[in-house]
Amino acid sequence: MTKACPSCNQINPPDAAFCLNCSASLAPAPHIGAQPNQQWQQPPVGGPLAGNPAVGGSGAGQKATIALVLAIAALVCCGPFAGIPAAIVGWMELDAIKNGRSPASGKWMAQVGLWGGIASSVIHVVLYMIWVLFSAMASSNQYGY
Repeated sequence: MTKACPSCNQINPPDAAFCLNCSASLAPAPHIGAQPNQQWQQPPVGGPLAGNPAVGGSGAGQKATIALVLAIAALVCCGPFAGIPAAIVGWMELDAIKNGRSPASGKWMAQVGLWGGIASSVIHVVLYMIWVLFSAMASSNQYGY
């Protein structure tokens, strides 16, 4: 059964926690007329939102932030050792945003993580290959300079 967004009436997948159109939360709100001793129960642990600190908030997901930080680390110093994980985490977060499991506000961070991780990995590998080429040329100098 699909879910309709309470803000914009966009039809969303049944397991979506956020609207695909406006990023509004699709989680049911606690009943306003509930008795003081009754508490709102949280969704069961282990569902599609387990471990996501962005549930209920409008901030970016944790994976989007991790992808961005890894991409920056890959560009600055770590190369493919951080670039490949940045690309993987960014890709996973973009998929979660596309399917409505994460808020859309982290999309730009996930995209920077994905493409920044790929670009920095390629740049570092090319620079390493150039360094190896120049080292080989310098060690094969026939004149001994």
